Amino acid sequence: MLHVNGDSVRKLLDFELGLRLSEEAFRLHSSNQVEQPLRTIVRGNDGELMGVMPAYIKSGPYQGFGLKSVVVRLGADTRGPSHMGSVLIYDETGTSSVVAVDAGAITEIRTAAASAYATNILAAPNADRLAILGTGLQARAHLLAMQAVRPTKQLSIWGRTEAACQEFIAWSKRYCEFPVSAHSTVAEAVRDSDIICTTTAARSPILARADLPASCHINAIGSSALGFQELHEDIYEENSLFTDCNRSVLASSECVIKAVKKGLLPTQEVGTEIGALHASRTQIDGRGVSIFKSVGLAVQDLVFSREAIRRWLSSCH
Repeated sequence: MLHVNGDSVRKLLDFELGLRLSEEAFRLHSSNQVEQPLRTIVRGNDGELMGVMPAYIKSGPYQGFGLKSVVVRLGADTRGPSHMGSVLIYDETGTSSVVAVDAGAITEIRTAAASAYATNILAAPNADRLAILGTGLQARAHLLAMQAVRPTKQLSIWGRTEAACQEFIAWSKRYCEFPVSAHSTVAEAVRDSDIICTTTAARSPILARADLPASCHINAIGSSALGFQELHEDIYEENSLFTDCNRSVLASSECVIKAVKKGLLPTQEVGTEIGALHASRTQIDGRGVSIFKSVGLAVQDLVFSREAIRRWLSSCH
């Protein structure tokens, strides 16, 4: 069985391509061209879980079956990659009947690419002040992804420790020339920011409505399973929520579930799915506060993995 490893995936898929793949994945989802049940979660020790996400794409160039199985280990004591597993792709032309693609690399790229796709639609065209909460793999991926869609001129970061912040800043110097500053509180980090990316595995809210500038766009991608929460539920009051999938967010996002219970969000269509928004060509003016809450969809994993396989096969000829 062919295995496309993480290093190969990162070489084959960049964020410019990721924007196009995200558009296709969200279009497939919002046009009902995907069969994908809610993901199955198996919990292990504290901070450990396994997620299983099968899907079938009904039509188009990425048609076919696939399944992601990944073990996620979160927390300060985690050593090595936080996501380990494979995306299994079936019946891809020109190769073995089943191909395994590194799930950690696919998750890293497709998650940040989805945020970039949403940012490109929802953030103000001149948004150039970026804040990132978190200092891990997704924080790094989001710094690169945001630069693909907006003219970033400054970055503010917040992390759990000063050492983690300084390590992130040292890494960032290889990829950006604008000022990067670390802050001791979340409120200080997001003050005056145009774009905020939350990328942590917080167990309790770190960002509340009172912390926000009057106008900004938020990509909330961390804490995407029950028991974790980055955003305080009051953040949804009088602000605009966009999701990757309403049903998945309602099943997996603590902050959204609590906001619904408090009457801050409707019980059914909690937000506007990003795929439907683009399909309708709705114009977003970038004013006020927009929130893109994503928990990750199997259709993204399948689209990105099939594309990686095809590019890997092309590189071998």
